[in-house]
Amino acid sequence: GLPYGWEKKFDGKMNGFVYINHVTGETRTSPPTHGSSGTGPAPVQISAREQGACKSGWRYAFNFCYYISAFADIQSHSGAQAACKTQGGELFWPQFVYESFFLKKTLNKVKISTHFFWTNGEKHGGKWDWGIGHPAFSNPRWSPGQPDGSGTCLAVYSHTGFLDDQPCETQYNYVCKTKA
Repeated sequence: GLPYGWEKKFDGKMNGFVYINHVTGETRTSPPTHGSSGTGPAPVQISAREQGACKSGWRYAFNFCYYISAFADIQSHSGAQAACKTQGGELFWPQFVYESFFLKKTLNKVKISTHFFWTNGEKHGGKWDWGIGHPAFSNPRWSPGQPDGSGTCLAVYSHTGFLDDQPCETQYNYVCKTKA
């Protein structure tokens, strides 16, 4: 894997991959060889207050429970959906605008290995949606320049809480959600 802080992303304008360091802001066309091994920090313990009415390993907020994948637990979009189902939840979808920002704040202390996390959002028939049984896709908070057509699955940029379209095969951390 890449050293901690680095991400490999396809750049359509260059028709190739670039490497972005989200800690320093550096961008390069060759893989980085310096930095930590990428093993990452130990999992952050969840306090009883954070867990609330949720099962072990989940965090309570807004009458929902949230599970954040472990530092090295990265999946494709479909893999993340399956992992959430196994955990007894669904891939994250926002009921409230501020949920993404709650997760951004939480991820600042939890530390995930990727700079995005998967949501349940996908593009179907040229339109974005959160899936059957979820709120309509309205008033999205996109990252600057997004959506740029690079993918048909939605991820949240963990540093800002804004949405970004990404190729569904890319492997990212993920957040599961279920009713408390």
